[in-house]
Amino acid sequence: MTTLRRTPLLLLSLLTALIAIVAFAGPASAHTGTSATAAPEGRTLITYSFSHGCSGAATIGLRAQLPAGATSVIASNPEGWSSVVSATEIHWTGPAIADGATAHFDAAIVLAQPAGSTVTLPNIQECTGGAELAWIGAPSSDVGESSRPAPTIVVPQNATVAPVATTETTVVAPTTTAKPGTARMATETNAITEEGSAQSEAGRWVFIGVCAVIVIGAGVLYLKYRKTPEKS
Repeated sequence: MTTLRRTPLLLLSLLTALIAIVAFAGPASAHTGTSATAAPEGRTLITYSFSHGCSGAATIGLRAQLPAGATSVIASNPEGWSSVVSATEIHWTGPAIADGATAHFDAAIVLAQPAGSTVTLPNIQECTGGAELAWIGAPSSDVGESSRPAPTIVVPQNATVAPVATTETTVVAPTTTAKPGTARMATETNAITEEGSAQSEAGRWVFIGVCAVIVIGAGVLYLKYRKTPEKS
């Protein structure tokens, strides 16, 4: 009966390992995402989306850096929101979107990069109370909060021809004065690359080490108690 009484210890160890895995993997689902499809007049329709705020704070703005050479930008606005397009970015602002709610922001852009190219799209999520989530790290398979990689798209094939000149009134003419934080997003996109990658790699090794210790400990307990003779 001794073995049966000690079996819950093994189950508890395995449960602890499972909880550690879930806790580590949970933040990986929190990030901004992007998708791209071909649009009329040679444009690419880019959709930015997110389903969370800044550690519980509601989202009130999204600033998306334009890819190099982007032209003829038309931003679409969610209900109640507005946008300003400059030479370097699109800045959406509007009423608060609660943490946990999903939102989508569309922009039709003529990209300079050829079809099949991978384009990185750094962006900054602005939240109430001055909180921010800067998704400007090096793109990687780790999409956790620690590294905050910038999302990417693959430029789709477009059968239509881009206009020679745009007359869209929704496009704001480029200005020489950058918006607050624009320089930060541009410089930090490069500066954070090595730091973000290092943090991501370190986090993975810590996670692997913790799981290894838990699993090995559970295995030792199992082998030890399995061999313990039962006593009546």
